[in-house]
Amino acid sequence: MKIYRTFESFVKKVNEDALKAGEESTVYVDDYTLDSGETIKSAEILGAIQAYQTEKEFQQYFFDEYGEGSFASGELDKLTKFFNEVKAEEKEEDADVDKEEKKDDEGGDEGGADDLDLDI
Repeated sequence: MKIYRTFESFVKKVNEDALKAGEESTVYVDDYTLDSGETIKSAEILGAIQAYQTEKEFQQYFFDEYGEGSFASGELDKLTKFFNEVKAEEKEEDADVDKEEKKDDEGGDEGGADDLDLDI
C-alpha cells in the first residue's frame, strides 16, 4: 500500500494528465476522449475556458474545431461542466476581492479610536 502525503499528490498520481484550472483552484480538467476516438487535451480545454466568456462561445469553439457531428449526446455537456465550474470559481474569487476592496474603502480597521495619536 502506498501512502500519499496530501490529497493533491494523490490526485496528480491518479491522473497525471489532468491540469489544475489555476494555482488556487480546486477544479481539475482532464483530457477528454470523444466517442469518435479523438482526444481533446486538457490544455486545449483550459485555453478555451480562458479565451471565451460565454458558454455559447465556448461550445462554438469545439463545434468549429471538431465538427458538430463529432460530439455524441452529452459529450459537450461534460466539457461545458468544466467551463461552468471554472467560471463559477472565478466569480466567487472576484466577489471576495470586491468584498475586501469595499471593506478597505469603508475604512475597515483604520481610523478607530485606538488609532488616534493625541499629543497632550
